[in-house]
Amino acid sequence: MEFLKNIGRAVGDAANYLGEKNRRAARLNRIRSVIRCQEKAAEGEYLALGRYYYHSLRDKDNIVTESHCAALDQIEEALDNALDQLEKFYGKEDQEEITLEDVESYDQEPSWEEELVPEEEPAPEKEPPLPQAEAQPAPAEENDDLPFEG
Repeated sequence: MEFLKNIGRAVGDAANYLGEKNRRAARLNRIRSVIRCQEKAAEGEYLALGRYYYHSLRDKDNIVTESHCAALDQIEEALDNALDQLEKFYGKEDQEEITLEDVESYDQEPSWEEELVPEEEPAPEKEPPLPQAEAQPAPAEENDDLPFEG
């Protein structure tokens, strides 16, 4: 019997050890998670502070910061050029201008209910039926001039 008690005690000790090890690992993971969240928050604040400095407090005489600001100027210029090329590639200038010149206006609402229901009966409060259009595939080149959204 002593042998079984020793085995039971060893199993209990092993279970306690594993439980404590899991609690310790969970605690460490929570601490690491808090550290990651705080580092992300600090990074966001540094970015906001840098943007504010770049746009509001930029000092052209400061040699250390001006090289970074000049690099940002070049990056933004290259980005603007790339966006212009993208617009040219998708042919924004070639798009047809849509106007409302050929649209007719009605002086009064069309009375679709009068055509459907005789005047003797009160008209039911229903929305007009939607026209059913036959589904036809779009031509392959129809979407070629749409801008890129990525």
